[in-house]
Amino acid sequence: MKKQITVVGNGFASMFFIGYFLAIPAFPIIAYFFRRIYSRYDITVIGNGKFIYFPAIPEFITKKRNKADITIDIRPFLRRRSIRFIEGVVIDIQDGGRTVITHDGEYRNDYLFIGIGPAFRKDDIPGTEDYTYSPCYGPDDMDGFVKKLESLSGGVIYVGYKINRRDGFVAGRPGPMYECACLLDYAFVAGRPGPMYECACLLDYALRERGVRNNFEIHFFSPDRSPGEKGAIFLDGGMADKDGTFRKADLVLYSPEITGPMLVQKSCLPMSIGGHIDVDKYGQVKGLTHVFAAGDCANHESPPPWVPHQAHMAQLRASAAAKNMKEILNGKISTNLYRQELSCILDMQNDAMWLHRSEDGRPPFLNIFPRRSKNLIFVKEVFERIFLFYLRYL
Repeated sequence: MKKQITVVGNGFASMFFIGYFLAIPAFPIIAYFFRRIYSRYDITVIGNGKFIYFPAIPEFITKKRNKADITIDIRPFLRRRSIRFIEGVVIDIQDGGRTVITHDGEYRNDYLFIGIGPAFRKDDIPGTEDYTYSPCYGPDDMDGFVKKLESLSGGVIYVGYKINRRDGFVAGRPGPMYECACLLDYAFVAGRPGPMYECACLLDYALRERGVRNNFEIHFFSPDRSPGEKGAIFLDGGMADKDGTFRKADLVLYSPEITGPMLVQKSCLPMSIGGHIDVDKYGQVKGLTHVFAAGDCANHESPPPWVPHQAHMAQLRASAAAKNMKEILNGKISTNLYRQELSCILDMQNDAMWLHRSEDGRPPFLNIFPRRSKNLIFVKEVFERIFLFYLRYL
């Protein structure tokens, strides 16, 4: 009897999991018919059917990308692999992971992979939801930021982030700071943001292209607040410091700290200190049989403090989870670990940097690319085009 495998979510982690679990077909149509004739398992994906290439969202600021460019209907990709798709929102997981519950029904499985996104702590700092925008919320929110920016001929703009350190790693969508601080002429820098640095750099470039850069102040910030600390920070027209000092702000682009999705709190899934799904070094959910998780919804086991949530780490973690699930399906035990690595290209439009760090010190792509060069923008675009081509046509 075929094993029933359920994949929750259709973001980076889930797409990478499917790609590694199934042999990437050179001829998808042939693979489609072959899987209909013979397959050891039935795969079901539960999600919204739309894949968003989040790394490109900062480029909305310079008009290089828009929502249509980075949004893909994932259902044809799944049909080519003879994978069943169910459109729905998962609200609970019970029976040790064997039952997935949506608004429209319950679905049983023999093996489960969870690759859903995070929850943002918008209530951590009062005013976050009402007075800030974020690239991490998706294309619509970033479109709102760009529209507001275009309506301004001058003013004060704040760009910042806050990270969740409770699980011992960078629980946000960041990367290391490295040399970025010396590239920016902003008020102050604290922490290790990645996408938000890119937004700040592209914002600087876009305003210079408009010829209005001298009319704007740009400040980079990271609120330093202890858990449970109260007091307004984001207000109408500005920000309030801990001591009550008011800072004028005409526009705020801010990424709040992230945690695991809300369903973790009431489901059978174990929760880490930081609120993520608690997984081990093999990508298996602790205490649950045949349940794996990767991506923004899950924590790391014994991580270096610089490890981030990013698409690249979702790829590495999903790869290990897929290989380990296949080993268990074959009657073996999990043996595949994932590398701890941060790797991203910081696009400044007129320059670029490759920010990289790994636990074994191994450089990216055998160091064939420079660490700083405007040509890295083209390299980043090639990575994006290859991945989106794979999702659209292979």
